[in-house]
Amino acid sequence: MSTLFELTDEFQWLHEMGADPDVDPEVFADTLEALTGELEVKGRGYVSVIKQLEMEAKQAKEISQQFASKQKVRENHIKQMKEALLFAMTKIGTDKIEAGEWTIKVQKNGGQQPLTITGDVPESFMKVIVEPDNEKIREYLQENTADWAHLEERGKHIVIK
Repeated sequence: MSTLFELTDEFQWLHEMGADPDVDPEVFADTLEALTGELEVKGRGYVSVIKQLEMEAKQAKEISQQFASKQKVRENHIKQMKEALLFAMTKIGTDKIEAGEWTIKVQKNGGQQPLTITGDVPESFMKVIVEPDNEKIREYLQENTADWAHLEERGKHIVIK
């Protein structure tokens, strides 16, 4: 049996053959029928593999979601336990505990200091972001052409029913 790519080449060859007035119509029809049958078999095989892979991908996604859920639960427990330690250490007024082979310390957070804005900010502290309005550009290009933008083809995809 031919590969899908070989079948594609054979259909192209058949298309060229169909344009030749010297080709026997019966030979053309028989060749077309044979190639169409091979394509149907090949398509069935491809769809079987696609369906199997889709099922495996769905299962992998479900397992991934289960692990993500477990991860989130554990991260929340870690956060709660650290907050409890911080509360206790702050309450008793210590910033360091020697706990066997572990040392627990209270440390200030790094990064930028948190900022809370409570009133009107002067214009000199404002930032203006200018960006293209894609929807407006799309509408414009439906009726006009522009040397600064163009609409791309949407592309194609396979639907299996």
